[in-house]
This record gives sequence, C-alpha cells and structure tokens, in this order.
Amino acid sequence: MLLDKRDELYRSSILKLLIWFAVGLFLMMALLLYQLYSTSLHLYNQNLDDWLQGETSQLQSIANSEGIKGVQQSIDNSKDNNRYIYQIVNHAFPIPTDTSSTSYPVIAQIRQYQANNDLPNMRATRIELPDGSLLTVGIDQERYLSFKKQLDNSVIWGTFFPFIALCLIAILIAVYILKRLNLVNQTMNRVMLGERNVRLKVGPDMNEFDLLALHLNNMLEQMEQSESKLKSLTVDIAHDLRTPMGRIKLRIEDLLYDNTVSDYHQDKLENIQSDFSLLLDTFNGMMELYHLENGGTPVNKQQCELSKIVQDAIEFAEPTALDKQQKLYLTIEMPCPLYANPSLLFRAVFNIIDNAIKYTHNGGVIEVIVDCFGVVVADNGMGIKPEDRERALDQLVRLDPSRTEHGFGLGLALVKTVMKIHTGKISLSDNYPGLRARLLFDDTVRVLNK
Repeated sequence: MLLDKRDELYRSSILKLLIWFAVGLFLMMALLLYQLYSTSLHLYNQNLDDWLQGETSQLQSIANSEGIKGVQQSIDNSKDNNRYIYQIVNHAFPIPTDTSSTSYPVIAQIRQYQANNDLPNMRATRIELPDGSLLTVGIDQERYLSFKKQLDNSVIWGTFFPFIALCLIAILIAVYILKRLNLVNQTMNRVMLGERNVRLKVGPDMNEFDLLALHLNNMLEQMEQSESKLKSLTVDIAHDLRTPMGRIKLRIEDLLYDNTVSDYHQDKLENIQSDFSLLLDTFNGMMELYHLENGGTPVNKQQCELSKIVQDAIEFAEPTALDKQQKLYLTIEMPCPLYANPSLLFRAVFNIIDNAIKYTHNGGVIEVIVDCFGVVVADNGMGIKPEDRERALDQLVRLDPSRTEHGFGLGLALVKTVMKIHTGKISLSDNYPGLRARLLFDDTVRVLNK
C-alpha cells in the first residue's frame, strides 16, 4: 500500500495529525534530554573539581607533615590510578586560562608551560612545597572530552531514534486506519454503482471499526428493504392499474368502431386511446425492469454477433431517422462475438439509437461504431449536461423540461439494466457537440474473443 497508495497516504489527515504529534513529542524529549545533558556535564565537571581538590588537599597535608619525600612517595603510589597528572617545577609558571580567579592555586584550565610545554591540556591546581618548588596537580582534558563525546552520542541516538520510530509508528497506524476506511469507501462505491447485497466484514473483536461496519451493514439492509418495498409497491400498483386501463382501452376501441359516434368524438377518442397506450407501455416497462433487476425474468444467453444485432437495430430505427432527414452511419471496425441474450441486446442498442435520433435536430448526423469492446453511438444533437448523465440512467427521468419529445424515461434505464445483466456498463460523454454513448462489455461476455 505504501507504494501503490502514496498520494492517498500523503493526503491523509490522520497521518498529518500523527506526524505533528510525533514532532511535538520529539521537541519535548529534546528539551528534556538537553536539560539532562547540561546537568550531566555540569555534575561531571564538578566531580572532576572535587577529585582534584581532594587530591590537592591530601598532597598539601603530606607536604606539610612529611616533606617532599612524602609527596614523592604518595605520587609514586598513585601512578597506577592514571587519573591525575603531576609536575614539579622550580622556575616555570603555569599560565591559567578560562578562569576568573586572580589567585593561583585555584582550579584553572592549563594549556601549557612557558618552560615545559609537553603537558596536555588539563584542569589543574598547584601546591607550594617546603623547598619553594611548585607541584602542579591536574586531570587530563581528554578525560572530560571523552565523557562529553560519549554523552553526545547517547543524546543523539536517544533523541533521533525514538523520533524515527515515532514516525514509522505513525505511518503504520495511518496505513492501518486508511486500509479499514478504504474498505468502507470501496463498499460504498459498489453500492452507488448499483450492486446489492454488499456488506462490510465484521471482525470478532468488535472494535470501533467493527461497530462502524455493523452499523453501515444495518443501514444498507434497511435501505435495500425500503427500496425493494417501494419497487414492489410500484409494480403492484402498475399491475393493478394495467387491467382496468386495458379494459378502458378496449371499450374506447369499441366506440371508435361505432358508426353512430361523430367525427369530432372520434378524434377525441383516438387521442384518449393514444394516451392510454403510453400509460400501458409505461406500466409494462416498469414491470419488465423490475423483473429483470430482481431475476424474475429468465435470461437465456447464447452465442451471437454484436454487429448483426446493431445492423438489425439500425434497420428498425432508420425510417424515423429518414423522417427527420438525418444521416445514419454504421462502421464495423472489428467483429464482436458475445455470449449474451440477443433480444435484450437488440432492445438496448435500439433504445440508444432511438434516443440519438429523438434528441438530434433535423438533418443531424448519427454515427454507430462497432469494435471488439462493444458499440458506440455518437450524435451531434443537444447532448446531456455532465451533472445530469448519471441521473439520466435512472427510471422515469426526463431531462427535457419542455416534454416536446414522446417518452416515459425508461429507455436508458432499460439499457443500464441490460448491460448490468451482461456484466457490462453504459457510459455517456461529450461528442463536441452532442452525446457519445458507449456500451462496453466485460471480458466474461467477450469470452469468444479469447
């Protein structure tokens, strides 16, 4: 996921929040470690001074009580310690630096001697021996620098390693949360694309994500039940109304053949009969769509050739195009053998072509192209706005506010259902000008091409 979803990870507000938390925690740790670092250096310097003061006091006492020989003996006995540096001089005077004291033997930072410059940099003090010579007692500065270097390394590793670990943990947490949220988004996308009986997986832990999945599953189930009840109610109403309306239509036909009815009433009855025919067609279309979507109508599939189905649909729609003086072109780029239901495909292709003819002006051009992926119907008519294209595929949707064209908004809905049955899809796009409708079939339907 870190490789395939990097943009999504970078945009994640969860990752940004966790990174800011890691940065804040790092700054707090850095401040705490800096305090610990400064305190440790100060205490170590203080310990060095205490050791030096203790050793100086001890040697001064020995010098006062036992003389130079006692001091020399004490120095010889402590050489194995390697902590202190001893130097007896008679004429040279050490140059103290980095100290504000004016009297020596205070502890000073000794850099060199005027007469003897082979001593290392050190923290040192001095003792005046009974014979007037001076004993310099020091601690090598390398001891302090070595301690400081070790402390620096410890602070650096102790600061940046936890920060890197916090960042990695933040990324892992963000990836885990995004993975769970992506499952929810993918499931919701499948539902929006028309899939039914889609549910989120609920784990045994019943954590917050499992509770979210459980609530979403309950919501989806209630929505599907409500949708099913609404469709069933609509179909029941259509079924119940179809019978009395059919009877009314038959009685109107009887009146049309009655010679006693005047010509004026004949025209009125013909208009009524036409309106009743549209209503019956609407009810029949709604019932057919309902049964197709719910599997109530068996769909028998067989081997067929899409180009032959498209040719039949064009022949059937050609008289309407001629009435509007439109040019209807067919281009077969490649054969497209399918394993499908020829009757349903014919109706889907015919509905697309009929819509193109209906919403293209007189003298317009309609082009039908068959390739190995499906069929394209392109016109130079009024087209459909991008924000209305998804809604145009729903039932009983009319995008023509003037209702100048006959229809009841089931043509594209039938096409969508037919394509869904054949694991394909319909897409609408601009033809600049006009509309470009593509019926795209899945590989499972185009199995004969393999």
